[in-house]
Amino acid sequence: MSQPIRLSNASGNTRATPIAVALSFAFPFALASHMVPARAGDETAPQALPTVTVHGAAEGYQAASAASTTRSDAPLKDLAASIQVVPHEVLSDRGVTRTDQLLENVSGVLAESTYGGNGATFFNIRGFSENNGLRDGFRDYGYLAFRDVQNIERVEVFKGPAGALYGGVGAVGGYVNTVSKRPQAEDFGQVALTAGSYGLYRGMLDVNRALDSGLSIRLNGAVEKNHGYRDDAGYDSWSLAPAISWTDKRGTSIVFLAEFNHLSRDGFDFGVPNIADYRALPPTRYYGLRDGMAPGAAGDYGRNGTQAASLLFEHALNDDWKLRMAAHYAYAHQRSQQSFPNLDGYTGGNLLDYSVYSAANEASRQYDVQAELAGRVLAAGLKHNLLAGIDYGYLEQGGAGSPVATLTLDLSNPAALFPLAPTSPAGPYHQAQGKDLGVYLQDLVDLAPQWKLHLGLRADRFENRELLGGAEVARSSQNAVSPRIGVVWQPDERTSLFADWSRSHAPNVAHGVSTSTYDAEIGQQTEAGVKYEFVKDRLNSTLAIFNLERENILTADPTDPMREVLTGRQRSRGLEFDVAGTLAPNWKLIASYTCLDATVVSDNVLPVGDALSNVPRHHASAWSTYEFQAPALHGLGVGAGLYYVGAREANLPNTWRLPGYVRADAAVYYQAGRWRTQLNFTNLFDRRYYTGGSASVFNYTLAPSQPFSGQLTVAYRF
Repeated sequence: MSQPIRLSNASGNTRATPIAVALSFAFPFALASHMVPARAGDETAPQALPTVTVHGAAEGYQAASAASTTRSDAPLKDLAASIQVVPHEVLSDRGVTRTDQLLENVSGVLAESTYGGNGATFFNIRGFSENNGLRDGFRDYGYLAFRDVQNIERVEVFKGPAGALYGGVGAVGGYVNTVSKRPQAEDFGQVALTAGSYGLYRGMLDVNRALDSGLSIRLNGAVEKNHGYRDDAGYDSWSLAPAISWTDKRGTSIVFLAEFNHLSRDGFDFGVPNIADYRALPPTRYYGLRDGMAPGAAGDYGRNGTQAASLLFEHALNDDWKLRMAAHYAYAHQRSQQSFPNLDGYTGGNLLDYSVYSAANEASRQYDVQAELAGRVLAAGLKHNLLAGIDYGYLEQGGAGSPVATLTLDLSNPAALFPLAPTSPAGPYHQAQGKDLGVYLQDLVDLAPQWKLHLGLRADRFENRELLGGAEVARSSQNAVSPRIGVVWQPDERTSLFADWSRSHAPNVAHGVSTSTYDAEIGQQTEAGVKYEFVKDRLNSTLAIFNLERENILTADPTDPMREVLTGRQRSRGLEFDVAGTLAPNWKLIASYTCLDATVVSDNVLPVGDALSNVPRHHASAWSTYEFQAPALHGLGVGAGLYYVGAREANLPNTWRLPGYVRADAAVYYQAGRWRTQLNFTNLFDRRYYTGGSASVFNYTLAPSQPFSGQLTVAYRF
C-alpha cells in the first residue's frame, strides 16, 4: 500500500527564533577499505591499504573519486559518467539536518515531497522520481526507511541509468548513495548541541576509538525534538549507529555497520492540497484529521522504526587482485493514520473531501548479498581494471488494509466540523515481493595514454510476486541484459572529454494494493560532456548534455492514490554544470546549473507533450565559505548560498504551475581550539514557495517552504 508518512506536532504560527542546528565538525572522511585495490608492483601496498581510505581529507568541497558507488578506485576524471560527490564538509558548513537538504548543490537533482514527512529519500534526478537509492552501495527502499543525517559521511550521485552495475535498484534517472561513517585508525570524538527556530533541539555524538590488533570502533548518535513550522507537524527522533572494523594490515579487512532510527510524528503531514487555488490556503494549517475533529476518533500520526546492518569483507589475493564479499539487511516499519485529499472530481469551492486511512501498518524488508573479484591485468598490450561479481537481492513491501472513512474539510474555515463517515472496512494484508539475481562485469581499459574505455554488462533474473491475505495472486519473471559503454579522451592532464551510452532494467515491485505484477522499468541514455580542473587538484567541474528515455513507469493511478499503473514513455533532455573545490586555501565553493526539458512522449492516459511535474526548466545553486586569515580574525568564517528553482508544473496532467523562487542562506562560524560555534540561517528573505509532488507518487499535495529560520550549534571535539 503506497501510503505517505507525515510529520506532526507544531506551533505553525510561532515566530522564527534564530537558535539551532547541530552540526558535526568535518572529519577526514573515508571510503571503505574494501573498495580500494592494491597497487601493482608496490611492495608496501599491503601496509598502505588501511590508510588509503582517507584520501581526500584535505580536499574541502572537492572529491577525486566515489569508490563506494563506482566500486572502483579510478579517479572520477577517468570515468565516462556524470558522478557528483557532496563531501561531509559541505553538509557541515551548510548545517544540514534533514535528508531533503543533502543534494541542494548538485545539478539535475531536486528533493520531492516525502511520505508524510518521514525523512525518507525522495529525489528527482534528471526529471524522474527515484525513491530507490543506495545505502553504502546497497539498495535502500525509500518509502519507509527513515535515516538521520548524523551517520552520513558523504553523498555520491550517479546520474543516468546504472543497471550495468546495480541492476535491481531504481536506476533509471540515477541514484543517490549515502555513505556511512566508518571506523578510523585514530582516536577522536565530538559532541554537539543545536537549538533553533520552531522548537528545534538536537544533540549529536561521534566517538571513534582505535584498539589493539587493528580493531577500531565508532559510535554515532543523534536525538532531536522539533515542533515544526506547521500545526500538528512536530516530531521526535533518535538515531544510533555503531560500527566496527578490523584489519590485519596485510590486505584483509572486515567492517560491520549498523544503524537504528526512530521517528514519531504528531500528524501525517502531506502539506496543502494540490489545487489551483493552493496559494490562498494558510501554509501553516494541517489539512487532515486532528484530535477533537470527530467524536471517538484520534488525529493523524506516524511512527517509524528503521534498522539496517551491513557486513563487508575484503581480502587481497596478491598485489593485483582482491576478493570482496558483503551482505546487507534492512527493515522498516511504519504505523500511521493519514488523510489523503480526494482530488478526483473536485471542481473548486471551500469543501474538499479527504479519505482517512486509520490503523495503517506498513513494512519493508530487504536482503542483499554480493561477491566480487577486482584487479588489474595486462592483456593484448592494454591495461585493464576489471570487476566481476554476482549478487542477489530480495525486497518485500506491504501493508495491512486500512479502514477508510471520509472527512470533509472547509478549506476557508478550520473551525468547521463535519462528521467522519465510514467508507470501507479493513482489507487483507497486501505484500509485493521482488527477487533479483544478477551477474556483472566491468572493465576500465587504458587504450592509450590519452584514451580510456569504460565497458559494463549485467544480466539479471527478476522474479515478482503479489500476495493478498497471505495467498499468492500474481507471479511473473523476466530476464534482462543491461549494457554500458563509454569513452574518455584526455588531451591534457586537466581535461577529460567523455561520451557514454547505457541501458538499464529496474524491476517494478508494486507499492499499492494492486494484485498485478509489472514488467521492469527501462531506461536508455546517451550522454556527452567534459570534466575540467580550473585549478589543478583543487577545483573540478563537469559539463554534460544528455538524452534520457524511460518506459514502463510505475505511477500512482490518477483515480486512486493507493493504486499504481504502468504509463507509457517519457523523455528528459538537458544540460548540467557542476563545479566544486577550493578557490584558495581559505575559500571553498560548490555550485551547479541545470537546464532540463522532461515531457511525456507517449501514454494511454497522460497528454503527450505535457511536462513532468515538479521539474523546472532551469534551476541553479551556489554555496561558498570564506575563512579570515588576519590574526585578529583567526578562526572566524562566513558562508552564503543561493538556491534557484524556476517555474514548473504542479501536476500531471498539467493544469497549473508553481512559480519560481530564489532562496538565500547564510552561516557564521568560529573555531577556537577544540570548540566550534556555528550559526546557520535558512530562507533569509522569508520567501514562500512549494515543493511539488512527483510525477509518480504524492501528486496530490504540495509542501510549503519553511519560513526564515536559524539554528545555533556548539560543538566540542576531544
